[in-house]
Amino acid sequence: MNPKSLVLALALAALASPVAAETYLGRCKMGECLHYDQSGRRVEAQGSARVPGQLVRVVLREAVSDRPDTPRKRLQFEAPSEVRFFCSTARPAYGLPGGGYQGLNLGQIFGATELVANMYLRACHPGVAPGRSIEARLQGLGYRVMPERVYSSFAALIR
Repeated sequence: MNPKSLVLALALAALASPVAAETYLGRCKMGECLHYDQSGRRVEAQGSARVPGQLVRVVLREAVSDRPDTPRKRLQFEAPSEVRFFCSTARPAYGLPGGGYQGLNLGQIFGATELVANMYLRACHPGVAPGRSIEARLQGLGYRVMPERVYSSFAALIR
């Protein structure tokens, strides 16, 4: 292998490595904490003039523990999965496994929406931590209360 090929191979391996992933605590409820490794962030599409935003794909791996401060090296992550988020203050959404998109009400966070809001924040606003209140952080970024709705496709979402 020539030196250029070796450098390229090492660079590609570093990008694919789980070490390059951002690990964060999704949420803890009733003695169970969900931790995520997020990597491979890529913009796949743009919104429209009417509904601006970016369709972002990330690769997530989940691990479960009984403590929020479990060291990363002790977490056992499951197989990775691709997740899509439409990053838009006009119509935030995440991709559903069978197709379509679930609109998100990021102006009012409660219950199970706390976890998806945390995932959305990390995917759509890299480097922005949720702080003490993810709801306040998202409102500060321009998200407001809006109805949740399912869209049959990306085209329907940005129409």
